[in-house]
Amino acid sequence: MNEPRDSPQRRKQFLVISAIMVVLPLHAALNAGVLTTLAISEGTFPGGEFVYKSMMKDYAASTGTLRTVSADLGIAEDGGSGNLIIREEGVPLDTADLLYSILLDDTGLVPGGMTRFMSGALLAKSSEGGKKMKKMLLEVNKDVKEEGGTHSKETRYEVGSLPKVDAAVAQHPFTAGAWSAILQSYKIAPKFKEYAKDHGEPGKSPIVIATCSAKQKMCTYYMPLSKRDKFYMGKPITEEYAKEFDNLSQMQMMGFDFNVSGISIRVANVVRGMKKALGMGGGSKKESASDNGDEL
Repeated sequence: MNEPRDSPQRRKQFLVISAIMVVLPLHAALNAGVLTTLAISEGTFPGGEFVYKSMMKDYAASTGTLRTVSADLGIAEDGGSGNLIIREEGVPLDTADLLYSILLDDTGLVPGGMTRFMSGALLAKSSEGGKKMKKMLLEVNKDVKEEGGTHSKETRYEVGSLPKVDAAVAQHPFTAGAWSAILQSYKIAPKFKEYAKDHGEPGKSPIVIATCSAKQKMCTYYMPLSKRDKFYMGKPITEEYAKEFDNLSQMQMMGFDFNVSGISIRVANVVRGMKKALGMGGGSKKESASDNGDEL
């Protein structure tokens, strides 16, 4: 005989399931450092030759782009942990100070989904290992169309030079998951923006650069304190790029896309806009892949 829905056993099962649904996301958020204080100090960004993919998406997609770069370099996943490890002659090496993402635009000036970032490998020009990795990445371009596409796998590698500069520096826990991507966009970048008001270049929005350690489960973030414009490597600076969006309403800046003539609404953009308004970040892995072309 089936138990009534309001039976003690059914209520107990419901409470257990509800507790699990609350505890698991909370545990993931704590591991990703949701309560960690971001302490910013001054240091140096090392500079070097940067072989990268230039993307225009929500910053959360930079994680998926780095996975593409990792795969092109022959980086393997370590024991199913989700953390990427380079294996050279069978010895695991750290990915910190090798794989970087440069977040170019201020999300207060450029709407969600239109922000630009570059993800790739920062190499020492004189290093034999660096030359080998550069060659590996550029060879991938042979199989990528000139016109490119929306997914990082459809985007060609470019090469540029980044200067060595004084920078604001901070570290934050890293799990290589969705929470890390969300916190990068909605906790870490805003903290550097606030720091830039007193320490950055006057009249210039800050650039944030990230490199993450799979071994230490930690990301190091840099905000250049000088020569900011050189980090765009020939692309329009944020203040110029943002002029394209001067006529957008606040609703459109949050991702709402209304087509007045057709009396239609792009539902995916509305959902993303609502999530941003509520501080919920970039959505599920499946949703991110379908809407943005790159997974978290």
